[in-house]
Amino acid sequence: MKDKKKLNVKSFALLHVILLLYSFCSVFSKLASQQEFMSFQFFLFYGLVLLILGVYAILWQQVLKKMPLTTAFSNKAVVIVWGMMWGALFFAEKIHWYMIVGSIIIFAGVILVVSDYE
Repeated sequence: MKDKKKLNVKSFALLHVILLLYSFCSVFSKLASQQEFMSFQFFLFYGLVLLILGVYAILWQQVLKKMPLTTAFSNKAVVIVWGMMWGALFFAEKIHWYMIVGSIIIFAGVILVVSDYE
Protein backbone atom coordinates (compact mmCIF):
# COMPACT_ATOMS: atom_id res chain seq x y z
CA MET A 1 0.00 0.00 0.00
CA LYS A 2 1.32 3.41 -0.98
CA ASP A 3 1.96 6.18 1.49
CA LYS A 4 -0.62 8.90 0.77
CA LYS A 5 1.14 11.82 2.46
CA LYS A 6 0.41 15.06 0.65
CA LEU A 7 3.45 16.50 -1.06
CA ASN A 8 3.58 20.25 -1.46
CA VAL A 9 6.07 22.98 -2.29
CA LYS A 10 6.32 24.09 1.34
CA SER A 11 7.39 20.60 2.44
CA PHE A 12 10.02 20.38 -0.31
CA ALA A 13 11.32 23.87 0.53
CA LEU A 14 11.65 22.89 4.20
CA LEU A 15 13.41 19.68 3.20
CA HIS A 16 15.95 21.53 1.08
CA VAL A 17 16.61 24.16 3.75
CA ILE A 18 17.30 21.31 6.18
CA LEU A 19 19.60 19.59 3.67
CA LEU A 20 21.42 22.87 3.08
CA LEU A 21 21.95 23.19 6.84
CA TYR A 22 23.14 19.57 7.00
CA SER A 23 25.67 20.19 4.21
CA PHE A 24 27.52 22.62 6.47
CA CYS A 25 28.62 19.70 8.67
CA SER A 26 31.33 18.92 6.13
CA VAL A 27 32.51 22.56 6.15
CA PHE A 28 32.77 22.76 9.93
CA SER A 29 34.38 19.34 10.28
CA LYS A 30 37.02 20.27 7.71
CA LEU A 31 37.62 23.57 9.50
CA ALA A 32 37.98 21.66 12.78
CA SER A 33 40.50 19.32 11.20
CA GLN A 34 42.64 22.31 10.25
CA GLN A 35 42.88 23.49 13.87
CA GLU A 36 45.31 22.44 16.54
CA PHE A 37 43.92 19.36 18.29
CA MET A 38 42.07 20.16 21.53
CA SER A 39 42.24 23.92 20.90
CA PHE A 40 39.29 26.25 21.43
CA GLN A 41 38.74 26.52 17.65
CA PHE A 42 38.80 22.73 17.32
CA PHE A 43 36.04 22.37 19.90
CA LEU A 44 34.11 25.31 18.46
CA PHE A 45 33.93 23.82 14.96
CA TYR A 46 33.14 20.30 16.16
CA GLY A 47 30.56 21.75 18.52
CA LEU A 48 28.93 23.42 15.51
CA VAL A 49 28.90 20.05 13.72
CA LEU A 50 27.13 18.45 16.67
CA LEU A 51 24.67 21.34 16.92
CA ILE A 52 23.82 21.10 13.22
CA LEU A 53 23.40 17.32 13.45
CA GLY A 54 21.06 17.69 16.43
CA VAL A 55 18.90 20.32 14.74
CA TYR A 56 18.96 18.32 11.50
CA ALA A 57 17.80 15.14 13.28
CA ILE A 58 14.81 16.91 14.82
CA LEU A 59 13.84 18.71 11.61
CA TRP A 60 14.30 15.54 9.52
CA GLN A 61 11.68 13.81 11.65
CA GLN A 62 9.31 16.73 11.06
CA VAL A 63 9.81 16.44 7.30
CA LEU A 64 9.06 12.71 7.43
CA LYS A 65 5.67 13.54 8.91
CA LYS A 66 4.88 15.42 5.69
CA MET A 67 6.40 13.17 3.02
CA PRO A 68 7.40 9.54 2.45
CA LEU A 69 10.90 8.48 3.47
CA THR A 70 11.77 7.45 -0.10
CA THR A 71 10.95 10.93 -1.39
CA ALA A 72 12.89 12.69 1.36
CA PHE A 73 15.86 10.35 1.07
CA SER A 74 16.09 10.68 -2.70
CA ASN A 75 16.37 14.45 -2.28
CA LYS A 76 19.22 13.98 0.20
CA ALA A 77 21.60 13.39 -2.71
CA VAL A 78 21.60 17.16 -3.27
CA VAL A 79 24.02 17.37 -0.32
CA ILE A 80 26.72 16.07 -2.69
CA VAL A 81 26.27 19.14 -4.89
CA TRP A 82 26.29 21.47 -1.88
CA GLY A 83 29.47 19.80 -0.64
CA MET A 84 31.24 20.43 -3.93
CA MET A 85 30.07 24.04 -3.92
CA TRP A 86 31.22 24.61 -0.32
CA GLY A 87 34.59 23.05 -1.12
CA ALA A 88 35.05 25.41 -4.05
CA LEU A 89 33.76 28.46 -2.18
CA PHE A 90 35.40 28.05 1.24
CA PHE A 91 38.48 25.94 0.50
CA ALA A 92 39.34 26.89 -3.11
CA GLU A 93 38.90 23.28 -4.23
CA LYS A 94 38.42 22.69 -7.93
CA ILE A 95 35.30 20.99 -9.26
CA HIS A 96 36.44 18.51 -11.90
CA TRP A 97 34.39 16.91 -14.65
CA TYR A 98 34.67 13.48 -13.01
CA MET A 99 33.15 14.87 -9.80
CA ILE A 100 30.15 16.09 -11.79
CA VAL A 101 29.86 12.73 -13.59
CA GLY A 102 30.09 10.93 -10.22
CA SER A 103 27.32 13.13 -8.81
CA ILE A 104 25.11 12.38 -11.79
CA ILE A 105 25.70 8.64 -11.32
CA ILE A 106 24.80 8.92 -7.64
CA PHE A 107 21.62 10.86 -8.44
CA ALA A 108 20.68 8.30 -11.10
CA GLY A 109 21.29 5.44 -8.66
CA VAL A 110 19.18 7.03 -5.94
CA ILE A 111 16.36 7.69 -8.39
CA LEU A 112 16.57 4.13 -9.65
CA VAL A 113 16.42 2.69 -6.14
CA VAL A 114 13.49 4.80 -4.95
CA SER A 115 11.48 4.81 -8.18
CA ASP A 116 8.11 3.16 -8.20
CA TYR A 117 7.82 0.57 -10.97
CA GLU A 118 4.08 -0.02 -10.63
